[in-house]
Amino acid sequence: MKLSDWARKLSRRGFLAGGAATVAAIAAKPLLAVPAPAETEAAADRLPATLVRFTRDLFPHDRLPDSAYEKAIAPLLEEAAREPSTKKLLIEGIAQLNTMTAASGGKNYVDVSDERVRLAAIKQIESGAFFAKVYGDTITPLYNQPGMWAKFGYQGPSSALGGYLHRGFNDLDWL
Repeated sequence: MKLSDWARKLSRRGFLAGGAATVAAIAAKPLLAVPAPAETEAAADRLPATLVRFTRDLFPHDRLPDSAYEKAIAPLLEEAAREPSTKKLLIEGIAQLNTMTAASGGKNYVDVSDERVRLAAIKQIESGAFFAKVYGDTITPLYNQPGMWAKFGYQGPSSALGGYLHRGFNDLDWL
């Protein structure tokens, strides 16, 4: 379709109708309200367990034990202990997740066994600061654990051994 054909088909009425539909869709989407103080306290009590579940949902690997995810969130928890703003961000983000999953199944995020419900809640917050903080601060600590590398098929750095060309370049059988 040429640009001129597209411009002819786009009328003022069509533009306004599309704009109205967009506004209606945005208004219909549930807004993320500020959690109540009771929800915030409950989120603070279960912060480590919920962050482990959340990180496992972000980076799902059945081969990894929970201890790998606990090590991944440890720097984030240490920062939350030092910085009140980080702690507030984490607690409010978890309270939002709890609110969303409670609307779907009546449980807190960490207690929901249905992965689809948890992922739907994550989808709703993926453009927010909580998601960005947890994702950005846990990806490196999770994948930078030498004890877990073998579970991914990574043999570790080979620069000290002459590189991968003559040492396992093409021996991954699961790729």
